[in-house]
Amino acid sequence: MPEIKNRDTQQPFVDAVLSHSIQSNLYDAPITPFPARKAGLAFSTHINRRLSAFMYARLQRVTRLFQQHHAFNERHDDKESRSQRNTQGRLNMLSRHQSPSTPNTGLKTLSEMVSSVSRRSCQYCGAVAIASASTCAMAVTGDDIDFTAYARSGIGSTDKGGQQLCFKAAGAPSKYRLGNECETYAEMKFGANLFDQDGVQFYLDTNIAYKVAQQDDYETTEPAVREMNLKAKGVFGDALPGSTLWVGKRLYNRHDVHMIDYYYWNVSGPGVGIENIDVGMGKLDVAWVRNQNGVKYDTWAGSAGNYAYETEKITTNILDFRWNDIELMHNLKLELGLDYGVGSPPDRLTVGTPPNEHTKGYFDKNGWMFTGELTWDVMGGFNKFVVQYATDAMTGPGTGTAGSYMQTTDWYKGNKLWRVLDHGAISLMPKLDMMYVLGITEVKYDKQFYPQYGNKTTWYTAGVRPSWNWNDLTSTTIELGYDQVKNASSSFSDGTNLVSSGLFKVNC
Repeated sequence: MPEIKNRDTQQPFVDAVLSHSIQSNLYDAPITPFPARKAGLAFSTHINRRLSAFMYARLQRVTRLFQQHHAFNERHDDKESRSQRNTQGRLNMLSRHQSPSTPNTGLKTLSEMVSSVSRRSCQYCGAVAIASASTCAMAVTGDDIDFTAYARSGIGSTDKGGQQLCFKAAGAPSKYRLGNECETYAEMKFGANLFDQDGVQFYLDTNIAYKVAQQDDYETTEPAVREMNLKAKGVFGDALPGSTLWVGKRLYNRHDVHMIDYYYWNVSGPGVGIENIDVGMGKLDVAWVRNQNGVKYDTWAGSAGNYAYETEKITTNILDFRWNDIELMHNLKLELGLDYGVGSPPDRLTVGTPPNEHTKGYFDKNGWMFTGELTWDVMGGFNKFVVQYATDAMTGPGTGTAGSYMQTTDWYKGNKLWRVLDHGAISLMPKLDMMYVLGITEVKYDKQFYPQYGNKTTWYTAGVRPSWNWNDLTSTTIELGYDQVKNASSSFSDGTNLVSSGLFKVNC
């Protein structure tokens, strides 16, 4: 807990209360794997000090809001009273740790402010947030805050010296990752239950990520805001029971192969949507998600060899429709998805120089993607069989992640992509588990724009990762993987050479 110092401001007391509230809930937070629990507690104090400074400024604004809606605060039920007593208990505990010379003015003011927070005021604030696509600040106790984390780091070297390098087949969109990740990466997720009463719930979800090159002791980086969204359940009442309305930035229902860290269905970004709409046989999800991709365009000079490629940031929009949880039989479910993506460049956009200018019409191309996924719960785990087909803008770039990185130019008009993929994780014996993947992806190019590249690029991948579990906390894992890419030259930047690549990897 941060030290309470003798200051004239109320901030030390706010810092102490908020830090204690968040840390007290970490013991119950679902941090996985288990050994990471202690590490999570170790860095929580530093995080909470920054959060508390941020939340203190917001609490002052919230106080004025609650005063304007004092009528809500006079109708407290038993649950609200218990929450106030818990909060007051924390404040009393902190006051016993103060030195005799520490002034108590800030503690009294904070106690009055926090005790004025009612669940009904939170409901008002959450409703405003959904309507305006923004969140408003409010005070919550430690019991309402969730914390989870993911992190990876390590060390490696190369036989020729120099820094650690990772490897993958030329032209492949992913790599077999066990012992083959060359960065330190972490995600920290904080969530807060803002309101939960009478079947209505508002939940704030955040995710801040960090990544460094893993080469030095002291490495700085800018944090990446991966998620910042508000989810509301029960707001449609009996019209759409069980559905969730969400708005904000979100990693939206991504589908991936964990052992190669490959997301074959990923339309994440800022957006809005409704999910878990009960349609009798399964659930329906509808979303609008936006990204601003670096879209490639050519600047041909008219003679052989005198060409170059530039990048323009183009806003792209995706409409995502998913029909999931369709139960075909016991332990066998189907999910179907349809995505429509289109570029949205400014009306007066002009890039390049005459005679190779490109305007809005060059960047507003669209594309479709269909996904079908069959999930079978088997052998203590699962098996997923996936079929995808995409056209035009939804095929780019190359055989990469489907959905996130559209290429909405004439350059991709006419392309076709298809993918067949089978992957899963099963238990072969009480102490032996295994992950596996087998897949093929092919992109067929439009001859009009790809006369020198051949007519298609094909990626094959196959791998297994068996793990022997010595006990509940320790296991030994071996990974064997093979990638092959035929016509591995990218579609716009690697020259005219057609390359076929292959890579076999073994690691443990």
